[in-house]
Amino acid sequence: MYLDQSISVVDFVNAISETVDLVSPIINDHHKKVAYVASSIAQEMKLPNAEIQDIVLGAVLHDIGAFSLSEHIKTQSNHYLEAEHDNHPFLGAELLRDFAPLSNAAELIRYHHDEYSTSGDSIPIGSHVIHLADRAVVLLNECNYRGETFEQVPTMMKELSLRNGSFHPLAFKALGQLSKREYLWIEVSSPSLAFNSFLYNRVPFTKEITSLDTLYDFAKIISHIIDFRSRFTATHSSGVAAVATELCKLAGFSERDCRLMEIAGLLHDLGKISVPNDILEKKGSLDTREYNTIKKHTYYTYAVLNRIKGLESIAAWAAHHHERADGNGYPFHIKGKDFSKLARVMAVADVMTALTEDRPYRDGMNREEAIQTLFSMAETGAIDKQTVSLVYNNFSHVNNVRSLAQRKARKEYERFMNMDNYCPTERKAPSRVQKGSSYPRLACTA
Repeated sequence: MYLDQSISVVDFVNAISETVDLVSPIINDHHKKVAYVASSIAQEMKLPNAEIQDIVLGAVLHDIGAFSLSEHIKTQSNHYLEAEHDNHPFLGAELLRDFAPLSNAAELIRYHHDEYSTSGDSIPIGSHVIHLADRAVVLLNECNYRGETFEQVPTMMKELSLRNGSFHPLAFKALGQLSKREYLWIEVSSPSLAFNSFLYNRVPFTKEITSLDTLYDFAKIISHIIDFRSRFTATHSSGVAAVATELCKLAGFSERDCRLMEIAGLLHDLGKISVPNDILEKKGSLDTREYNTIKKHTYYTYAVLNRIKGLESIAAWAAHHHERADGNGYPFHIKGKDFSKLARVMAVADVMTALTEDRPYRDGMNREEAIQTLFSMAETGAIDKQTVSLVYNNFSHVNNVRSLAQRKARKEYERFMNMDNYCPTERKAPSRVQKGSSYPRLACTA
């Protein structure tokens, strides 16, 4: 089945990157800046447009394999040892490699911390471009605390030149030429403006999602990015998607609506990418601040998905899973007819999955316990009575569908986590730097 309108891959990728940036102001806009600098280098090198598209997509998602805030912060430090065994490039590539529109970008991500002195031309030139852009942005950010961006560029270039054996010579030459153009560095300091004006207007993006099957494949990847950040949530989105789809079928919705609902289920917790792991994995009760942080996730899910043309319905079904028919849900407090039937189904699917799935700290509820809790919530207006009746009349079937989907997701999670226990390639430390030391600290000019 085809979508009513095609969806731009770069729009979707950019939305995911912005969600990741919400984790902390420390990493805010880092990926956009790297994408802007990388695309500028690639254009200066006169690389083909197809390669530039992949470089931009790879740059925007280059740290997607870093699941925690501490990992993100580590990669954005001038003290980061690119030569040490770090699996986030490999894990990021593994997340994306099976999705055809991002398969080339995945390979660029895989090697984006490999140094030219050790890898040479054995890896894609786009990886070298992203590597250089990433290090340039990190160094420039450290300088920005001391003065205007383009005033710090000479210092940045001096520090990079001390390590230029780490970088592709043609890419480094291109960056040297770009370093003299003040406008570029002014735009780097305004990444939203730069990303929109430069990347959208000067780089023609042709990669699009046109079918429901392709959109599902992408949503599945995103659900892994959402869920694999924590063992507590590793299979949740898969469970919700399976339950929501089955309830839609039982309610008599069309095959198309059921497929869209499955996609919405995979994406319903997209905003949780913005929630720190220490909150997701807290075993005790959340305090007020932590609970308020969690409550923001539904808004971020809506804000991210609704801005992508063609996903407006999915955005509402996915993001309204904590709304209530009486208007006492969050974050929009919608009620009555504004709380659509499919959004109500999603809300029940989310609750049923949460009640019946196993968590590391407890087993899932049995049928009697889950049904009692669902009916109690329905009586208070928290969830839809008609949908709860569907669950009651078909509990064993729906729960089996949920369990099967989550067992499959658990295997995928365990396979992925096992990848994190080894480094797929041996990387030698640069000759200038002894393993265990750090690169010279940037001496910013006043």
